[in-house]
Amino acid sequence: MEWISIEQSLPAEGQRVLLYTPYPYFGKDYSCVGDRESIRTCTVCEGCRDVPIFTHWMPLPPKPDRH
Repeated sequence: MEWISIEQSLPAEGQRVLLYTPYPYFGKDYSCVGDRESIRTCTVCEGCRDVPIFTHWMPLPPKPDRH
């Protein structure tokens, strides 16, 4: 799996994905599980406008096999 830029595309509505932000507010590299709404609502002020803190996303991997 590869990271997908939010400028390229967004996850489907309600799809849980792994999100990535390079902003130092979170320390070093930071990722979390979220969705399309997380990308839209989690912003940082840059100049005179809010921009998303998350820059990339990727689908979650399949759940592990229970065996």
